[in-house]
Amino acid sequence: MKKNIFTVAMFVLVAVFFALMWGVAQRYLSQGKDLNRVAWESSYSERKVKLPESGPRDGYWGSRRGNAVEDRHTIWRDAEVHVSGLLDVDASGYQYFRSPESARIRIVILGASVASGAYASAIDNTYFNILGTELRRMGLPADIVVIASGAWKSTQELSALGHYLQGVKPDLVIFLNGLNDLTGGATARHLYGEPFQSPNGEIADPLYHTHDYRQRVRAYIDNMIAARELVAARGARMLVVLQPSLNERSARTAIEEKVLKASLVPHESSKALANSYAEIRGELLRLEKSGEMDFLDCSQIFDRERETAFADLWHFSDFGHRVLGGVLADRITAILKNGNKENISGRSRVN
Repeated sequence: MKKNIFTVAMFVLVAVFFALMWGVAQRYLSQGKDLNRVAWESSYSERKVKLPESGPRDGYWGSRRGNAVEDRHTIWRDAEVHVSGLLDVDASGYQYFRSPESARIRIVILGASVASGAYASAIDNTYFNILGTELRRMGLPADIVVIASGAWKSTQELSALGHYLQGVKPDLVIFLNGLNDLTGGATARHLYGEPFQSPNGEIADPLYHTHDYRQRVRAYIDNMIAARELVAARGARMLVVLQPSLNERSARTAIEEKVLKASLVPHESSKALANSYAEIRGELLRLEKSGEMDFLDCSQIFDRERETAFADLWHFSDFGHRVLGGVLADRITAILKNGNKENISGRSRVN
């Protein structure tokens, strides 16, 4: 009962905070949306590919998804929405890839907006549909459940996993995440949008960041360890995928440089963010070597792409989804079909 009251109070508090800070946020949103649109469209024009008329399937900055809804496990989650060919989110906030053949394996993917397939132009072009298609081609037809919502941090993903595992036994659990824990919320303990009083006594704006990177890394790793315990108890394997990041891209295009500059405003520096990602990478590699989980580093998988890939710090268009889906298929095949636990870097397959 107390937990339910806290959850409702937290959701209401965040909602009120968003409303109060909307005027402040508009300063960022206006510039950010313009850059966002130009970068997404550039990824097509630079490749001389026809621009999808509908834009990103979820709309710029998730506008087509509508408002999040309250959830007693995760504070918020995506609302049910069905837009033909673009969005198919059920009443639980889940998305699916269902194999047309009898599935041999069940996979659940958790994360935030990137894991939800944001910024692909259509459902068919999401990384998880490409993953499902590739696994089928490789002789591993799979049913895939995607449990993800915009701005989630690993604390929320862990809660979502615990709730999901009560009734289902997956063969493989995948976390596609990492970046939100370093960027979202004022501190490691705060969720995105959760009110925070800055040192000057004022309520900080939604992008305020205390630069507590070390604490954020530790909190994320602790959550992944806790998730592994839940997964192991169900007799499944767990793969942690460090998501692609514009800050990790070694050769950025001109528009990507502008996007990155705007994205780094709340942060200490690009180097501070990169160092934190390196710490996470090292910790996940250590956990893999100890046999606790599998790890796939996808932070730099777009480095062979000469054209624009990212629309912002986190999200990428169809071309990035295609690369990510293929990399995941290779790694999952190694895990489930060949039993090969050797780390296969995401850098090994870029098209």
